[in-house]
Amino acid sequence: MKNNLCFLFIPVIALLFEGNVAKAGNADNAKSFFSSAEGKFENGDYQGAITDDNKAIELDPSFADAYSSRAAAKFRMGDKTGAIADYSRAIELDPKSVEALNNRGTAKSEMGDKPGAIADFTRVIELDPSFVPAYINRAAEKLDQGDKQGVITDLSAAARRGHVGAQQWLSNNGVSGW
Repeated sequence: MKNNLCFLFIPVIALLFEGNVAKAGNADNAKSFFSSAEGKFENGDYQGAITDDNKAIELDPSFADAYSSRAAAKFRMGDKTGAIADYSRAIELDPKSVEALNNRGTAKSEMGDKPGAIADFTRVIELDPSFVPAYINRAAEKLDQGDKQGVITDLSAAARRGHVGAQQWLSNNGVSGW
């Protein structure tokens, strides 16, 4: 009986090992498709980028960066609803991704969801106070809402972090002491 158990144990271990190798191979292949998608995006081939990101996600459904990459391509193609859905999935997988949150905020703004955009930009600032684009984006939303003090506060924060455009805006609008 002991010998029979040994023969059963070895194939089970082999199957488990093969499964881990397959998962590692899928992750490597997913990264290859992701890299290809990034190159296609940079060259303006957004549909090609989406196709490669789809393959990366199929191979590794927990690959947050592939969802963000696909979202960016969808956004560039005008599919803002699809972009928001993909950014949301990326954020579910990586809740501290300031890039995905900031980009989803931008997409929400484009769709007219100003409170949602401000919430995303605020979350970015909470996670990474040095992420200047979130201050600039939130200031733009506050400007649209007529919240001049909010604009000044956010642009002052960006200016203190070295954003030249924010410094110029504040100077041109008579705001000192930032």
